[in-house]
Amino acid sequence: MKKILVAIDGSDMSLKVLTKARQIADKFEAEVLVMTVVKKLRVTNYYTGGELNEQMDKQIENSAKKILESAQEIFQGYKGKLETILDYGEPAEEILVLAEREKPDLLIMGSRGLGGFSRVMLGSVSTKVLHHVTCDMLIVRNEK
Repeated sequence: MKKILVAIDGSDMSLKVLTKARQIADKFEAEVLVMTVVKKLRVTNYYTGGELNEQMDKQIENSAKKILESAQEIFQGYKGKLETILDYGEPAEEILVLAEREKPDLLIMGSRGLGGFSRVMLGSVSTKVLHHVTCDMLIVRNEK
């Protein structure tokens, strides 16, 4: 195994996903790509729309950077190559685009993220990625 793509969203599952990814990466000394995807929110308001959108974008981007910093902490001292990636757009689509471009041997992500609208067994992002990704995929379950 030469390359692992890890998709995280900042939910409680992200820590479990990163921990599992570190365990696997240590065994193979694989290149690790950790990504998070920011979905920009748009507020339409004649008076404050543009200004509010800029503030929201900045807060969301700062949160995403903190998520990637947590990945760097978990991989501190890792002997292989680690790259963190902040992308913008629809999470499932951006994960699939990066997976197609980077051609990882393994994609690791959580079974559910932040959303309360998740499916019964898997989150909607995990489900979409699972059905379209061309590499092996490990879905880390949320133990209750």
